[in-house]
Amino acid sequence: AKVFLTIALQIVSQQMFGQLFDDFSDGDFTNSPEWSGLDSKFVVESRQLKLQALPVNDFAYLTIPSKAINQASWEFFVSLEFNPSSTNFARIYLVSDQPDLHDPVNGYFVQLGNTTDDVSLFRQSGVALTKIIDGTDKRLDLPTVAVRIKVTRDDFGQWELLLDVASSGTYVSEGTVTDTTHPSSQFFGIF
Repeated sequence: AKVFLTIALQIVSQQMFGQLFDDFSDGDFTNSPEWSGLDSKFVVESRQLKLQALPVNDFAYLTIPSKAINQASWEFFVSLEFNPSSTNFARIYLVSDQPDLHDPVNGYFVQLGNTTDDVSLFRQSGVALTKIIDGTDKRLDLPTVAVRIKVTRDDFGQWELLLDVASSGTYVSEGTVTDTTHPSSQFFGIF
């Protein structure tokens, strides 16, 4: 299975305005900004971060420091060269308190793929996963997937998950929820 990701993360808070952006145009993910994790399983090709792991029952992740959570907006493009499933999926961790995404973490992530072929927003507390925005079923029931995703969160913990599946330039809301279980972040990541 091949996963291509282009990540753009925008951070805005009450005290300062900040932005993190990585379009991988430098052909690298280890410098400016510096991603870390299981870096031997990823490469950059054609300005996209690509998973290059063998098709085995395994995991791979990369993280980058990020304190984004209040008044934050995350935008990214994900391309999956397979039909995702409950055992072959991608997670984009918007918020994590730990850099190792395979360990128990406290945070929030977008999952692409499961038995209902949707894109959903989850809260993770240790090893417990709770779906807090349930995306439209069968949205990803395709032989290959290309989707633009935008997630926003305000100061009061209101999240919104938006998708552009047809690359039309128009995002459609998958839902909103208020959740303040985890009030801070240390990392953003790909799992």
